[in-house]
Order: sequence, then C-alpha cells, then structure tokens
Amino acid sequence: MSDHRPRVIVSLPADTVEEAREMIERARAAGADLAEVRFDRFAPGEIERARELFPAPLPLVATLRSRIEGGAGPDDPTERARILDRLAELPFRWIDLEKDRDRESDLHLPPSTGLGRIVSTHRTEPVPAPEWSRWVREAPTGAAVRKVVVPASVGQLFEELLPGLPPPGENTLVAMTVGASGPLFRAFSARLGFPFVYAALPEPRGSAPAPAPVEPSQISVDRLRPFLDAGPEAPLFALAGHPVAHSRSPALHSRWMREGELAGLYVALDFASEEEFVGSLPRLAEWGFRGLNVTHPLKSAALEVATEVGPGAEACGVANCLTLRDGEIAAENTDLVAILRRLEELKETNRWDGRELAILGTGGAARATLVAARTVGARARLYGRRAEPTNALARQFDAEPAVSAEARPEGLVVHATDVGRTGTGPLELPLRSLVRSTTHVIDWVYLPSDPTVRQTVEAAGATYEDGRRLLVYQAAASFGIWWGDEPDPDEITATLREEGCTA
Repeated sequence: MSDHRPRVIVSLPADTVEEAREMIERARAAGADLAEVRFDRFAPGEIERARELFPAPLPLVATLRSRIEGGAGPDDPTERARILDRLAELPFRWIDLEKDRDRESDLHLPPSTGLGRIVSTHRTEPVPAPEWSRWVREAPTGAAVRKVVVPASVGQLFEELLPGLPPPGENTLVAMTVGASGPLFRAFSARLGFPFVYAALPEPRGSAPAPAPVEPSQISVDRLRPFLDAGPEAPLFALAGHPVAHSRSPALHSRWMREGELAGLYVALDFASEEEFVGSLPRLAEWGFRGLNVTHPLKSAALEVATEVGPGAEACGVANCLTLRDGEIAAENTDLVAILRRLEELKETNRWDGRELAILGTGGAARATLVAARTVGARARLYGRRAEPTNALARQFDAEPAVSAEARPEGLVVHATDVGRTGTGPLELPLRSLVRSTTHVIDWVYLPSDPTVRQTVEAAGATYEDGRRLLVYQAAASFGIWWGDEPDPDEITATLREEGCTA
C-alpha cells in the first residue's frame, strides 16, 4: 500500500455561476485542494458566463459529463468539442475528457503544461472484471490522469476490483465506484496511491439543509480531509445494513470525532446479503476498519460471526456493534444501552411508572427492549405479526405474548418494527388500541418517512417520540467502545438538541 495524500477535489452541485462561486469558497474553507465545476449541469447561457468564475480561490476542474456516462451533458462529440474548446480558453487547471467521446485531436486545447487532462470512463452498469482491469491499466498519453468509475457492490469491490488494480505508481490512476461500495475507494485513496479523490461539499452545521452531492457515495470534504491528513494509521468505521442511505450515524460519529480532535472516518456501507457482509469483514479489517455499527437485517449475522460476545449482545441474542482487532471480532449490543437509559429517564421524570409496557415487533430492537424491560423489572407484553415466533420470543425473555384482538391501552408503548422507513408496508399490529391520552410511545424508527405511527399516536392524544434519542444514545455507547470514552455529556446534550430531540 502507498502512503501519500491525494489532492481532494470537491464536486460542486451548482447549476449557476453564482452558486458555483459560493460553493468554491465553502470548499476552500473546508480544506479542498480543487473544485470540480460540472458544466453538464449548467444551462447554455450559464456556460457562456464561465469566465466569471475567475479569479477563483481554488484551482478548478472543468467537467462536461455526458448523459451516456451518467451526467446531463451532450453525447455528440462535435457538440462536446465546441463547449470544451471554449472552456479550455479559460484558466482551468484540469479538464475532464471522456475517453470514448473527446478525442484530443478533435479539440483545440492548450499545451498540457498549462491545462492538465483527466481521461475518464464512467459506466452506469456493472462491468466484468477483465474489462475493469483493462481500463484501469491503460496509461493515457502525456501527463494525463486516467479516471475510471463503475458501480459495484462491496463484495465485488473486494473480490474483483481491488485485485484488478495496477500497483501504485504504475500509472496515474483515479479509480472509484458508485453505489453500495462507493465510500470505499475514496477512503482507500491514499493507500492506493491515487493522485485525486473526489468529495462532496462540507456538511452544514445545525439544521441547515445540505445540497444533494453530485454523487451520493461521495464523502464530504470536512470528513475526508482530516482523515487523509492523519496518515495511514487513522481508523475507519462504518454502518453496515440494508438500506443505509437514510442513516444519521455517519454524521453523529463524525461530529464527535471532530469535537474530540480524533482522526477517523465513518461511512455507510450497504450489503445486499448476510453472506456478502460476513465475507467482507476480514477484508474490511485488513483495510483499516476498526468498528462497525450493524443495523437491519444483519444483527443476527453480526452475533454469529463474533469471536467474542459481550454481555449485552449475549442477553439480546443479536449484536449491533462490532469491534475488529487483531483478527478477532468482538460483538456488543448498544441498542440495549440506549433503551435502558431511556426507560430510566422516563421513570425518573414520572412519565412512566416502570411497571408495564407493550412492545410491537420481534426483531433486534424488540429484543433489546425486552431485555431492558426485564432489567428494570417491568412486565412486557409482546405483539408480533406471527404467533409462533412471538410466543417463542416472549418465553425467552419472560414476557407475555399478546393477542391483537385483546389489546388494551398501556402507559408505555415501544414501536420496534421497521414500519415508517421507506419501502415498508403498513403496521399490522394494534397500535391504535394500545394508546390513550396518558400513553407515551417510543418509536425506534428515527425521522420516519411514513408518519402513520406518529399520526396514530397523536390522534389519540398520546405523546410520541421518534428514535433520534435512542440513536444518539446507542451511537455514544459504540463511540465509547471504540475510542475508550463516550462523548462528553455536554456534547451529547448539544447533539440531542441539534437532532431535534425533546425532553
């Protein structure tokens, strides 16, 4: 593996000159080395204004990504040449030329000493390993950089794409993937000797919305820059599950690393199957990953693969936190820490008498809640869609299997299904029969895209909280396992406030 720092190029999601100028300054302030202006996103009139980008606070890359390669620009080589020639007259530092459309002999470009060439190939469908290997080993003429971008799963990246790369230094290559494995080559860029790594704009502080990145798998420059600057020993962490695009875990861990002046990088990895997840763990450890949070549907597999099982994971029968060290995999369950903490808070503030609660669901979150209920001495009634697994789980955790037709109002209800997340079906459990004006409902789903659970609760006059507080608590517990200490209590309080958690 190589040990050097690639230059960080921030891809700008701008479609006007004014937006681009503002974003270039934000990228510079966050530590970017260059900014990429995606002229395929610009209307023709805006392209004519490109000269207004200069002087620029950062060196700029001019890109005109074609539709056929995943952009919004023209495919026709003649039309592309007309635009690229005009851009080449301006003081850009680099220009991106698509290998299949932009023959340099057809363009009127200045000498390469003044304008660097990036010779790129982007594919929107997976490619066979031999084709990938051929592309990444092509050495462009002159001082050009070869750039190859393809979609790939995590398993495919480890099994086919990494082995197909040339040794660092053999040619000037930037290789990237999009989709499930997208963060990995970006995280590995220094070790692979890439000259550039493409990043997203810095994340805004507080509740300000962030513009969608040019590529969803890009890592924000404010996360990537400190990690690269820290050198090859900086650890990597991830959320593993399916889906993971909605996750707030990378933002939480990144915030706490930044506030604690700790160098590391936390990304989200989407695994298509348990087999892919389990098979990737040794390779993730080999490439510097030291910890993984594990979410649906991989919590059972996380426990099964562990070589060391902590008391929380053993009690719950599933794991959501793995620590990778010295060839071993230690499993723990920080969901249990989170729900225990929340139940104790509700008791201390007299919002729950601590005697009984109802739990909806039979997955990993329900298991953690059942253990927590038993720990605080509360009687739990468990509602599940299917009688057999519901009865078995209730027996395992000394709970009462409940029948929907006999549901009655409870003081505390914990919703532990995935209903509310994108792509899930309706809630087939008796939530409406369980709530009244004095009921409090905890929803493990945070920031649900489907408001059905909340609306049902509030229609009955009951109080509702989504899973953001539980998320912060379990994330803090995982952080403590990996770094030795949880974030400072004041920092956790500030995080809860910024996440929108009410008392």
